Amino acid sequence: MEDNKDQNPLPTGENNPGELKSIPVKQQNKGAAGMKIVGINILVLVIYTSLLTIGTNGGGFIFDAFLILAHVIVCIVMAITKRSWIWLLSAILVLAIGFSTCVSFGGL
Repeated sequence: MEDNKDQNPLPTGENNPGELKSIPVKQQNKGAAGMKIVGINILVLVIYTSLLTIGTNGGGFIFDAFLILAHVIVCIVMAITKRSWIWLLSAILVLAIGFSTCVSFGGL
């Protein structure tokens, strides 16, 4: 019987240009870290919007709009300083979700 041998007779490494190299773990987790930033920003938005809505009996949507504006500005500044598109994505999502929340709660 034949032993379980490698099917590729060429040596591994730089001498074999057709070999697929594994992606380092740091690069694989980069997307997950980016989504973590977005998730934390959305969670912060949900927390302060909920607290203002519950605490002010539905009348704190103007103050909530100012907090959302400040949150978006902070995200844009972070995008510029960190040179990371994920912060800009966070700013866009916070603005879209926050604006729609203010419109819906403002009409109540």
